[in-house]
Amino acid sequence: MGMKGHARQLMTAPVKSVSLDTPLSEIALLLADAHIAGTPVTDDEGRVLGIISEPDILNALLADQPLDTTARELMTSPVHTVNEFETTDEVMALFRKHGVHHLPVVREEQLLGIITPADVIRYLARDLDEPPRVG
Repeated sequence: MGMKGHARQLMTAPVKSVSLDTPLSEIALLLADAHIAGTPVTDDEGRVLGIISEPDILNALLADQPLDTTARELMTSPVHTVNEFETTDEVMALFRKHGVHHLPVVREEQLLGIITPADVIRYLARDLDEPPRVG
């Protein structure tokens, strides 16, 4: 099923990110407060260094890791990113191929937005507004 459009039409922006030194406690609160399932880790220039998702946080908390454990130790890295002009089909292929749930969107290496399965579902659902069948 081909889809028209580009990554920037799928993405959520702006996107909250954390630094390498952000502690576990702060990241957990961010995910809870913002109702998001993950956050990119960026350097001072806004380049994406890694990603921290709910399972990373959950595992750390269940393992009783210290609350001052930093993003550097918790993050998954390297992380797959896409540029804003990649087609939606290319984005879907990445989701399928790598089983990722967070795809940061970048412009010249700078974090621009993020694409999650929820964003993809929202995008696809726009085409599902068919009139109900009768009988």
